[in-house]
Amino acid sequence: MSTSVASPAGAPLSTVRSSAHRLYVHSLPIALRSYVPMLDAALRRAVGEFEVGAFPAGLGATEASLRHYDKQEVLKHLSSTATPVSEARGGLELYQENERFWLIDDRWGLVEMNLLKSQWRSWILPEPSIELDRVVELAVIWPMAQLLRARGLYLLPAASVVRASWGMVLISPLSLEAELTSLLHCGFRLVGQRWTALRDEDGRIAMLHLPGHLDRASQPRLRHVVPAPESPSDITAASSATHDLEAAFPGAAIERGICDTVVLIEPGRRPTPQVRRIPPHNALPALRRAWPIVELHPNRLNGQLPSKLSRRCHVYSARLSHRPQDLLEQLEAIRAEEFAARAESAAIKQTTKFLDKSIEQAATRSMAG
Repeated sequence: MSTSVASPAGAPLSTVRSSAHRLYVHSLPIALRSYVPMLDAALRRAVGEFEVGAFPAGLGATEASLRHYDKQEVLKHLSSTATPVSEARGGLELYQENERFWLIDDRWGLVEMNLLKSQWRSWILPEPSIELDRVVELAVIWPMAQLLRARGLYLLPAASVVRASWGMVLISPLSLEAELTSLLHCGFRLVGQRWTALRDEDGRIAMLHLPGHLDRASQPRLRHVVPAPESPSDITAASSATHDLEAAFPGAAIERGICDTVVLIEPGRRPTPQVRRIPPHNALPALRRAWPIVELHPNRLNGQLPSKLSRRCHVYSARLSHRPQDLLEQLEAIRAEEFAARAESAAIKQTTKFLDKSIEQAATRSMAG
């Protein structure tokens, strides 16, 4: 890491106070160094539970840094031949040159990612216009998701819950704070409220816990749209508009579950809720249309996880109403349908097994006669 680049105050990085964070995120090591003290508390909330004293021997770590925005330093890391990424969404500016990508956001700064070297650098403006938890989400969690994907861990901005042995991922463009609160009151357990880590484990999709918080449901809005506050007091007010369900429901969070079902929440709320099963042959296109994060790859457009989910999980489309309890009733209907299908499948297998055994016994008697 260079120590000759000046900080905003004119001091070299070697003289600027920094904090080192060794993160072991679901068995994957990340070495993160932050030169931006104002992000320390938000970093602890976002990734503090993954901090370790040392990494297991023999593992190569993803390298990351958070730095104060410095125009001269940033210019050295930009490319005049980078091209816009057409799949960008949610107001993000994305650019690519071979294995290097840049995310630019005038609300807080920018990030440079090198997918082949498994490295990223984020530069933070001195006065971000969004709350610091959002800055960390975009400057740390978002690039982390892009780099860890190549190592088999998918970080997805989606909620995930478990009830008994039934697990599901909820992909929604809206805040689900009120709906998840209703689910937790009725015995569901929380794997991820804003982000969930997904991994292929022996042919099944494991859902792994990630910390986070949700926009409060008093003023529903598209989750990726964050209005720019006009003053520091507005930033404080914006921070209070979020809700950490793990803190509100102690003991409700669990570390992992298995994904059986994916529910795609439609944009907007309607007077009448609706849920429908998406046929298997339409599941993959529906997942790709609703996929909540751009997946950056040097040489291809689509990732592998939507395809795996479409083959291994039941996929549903759901329309929300303004009544949070409606999602619970929709999920109960899905659960009843899936358990009935499982019971029918088990009965068919048992009948087939019985018939095969009967035919085998008849053939044995015939040969003996």
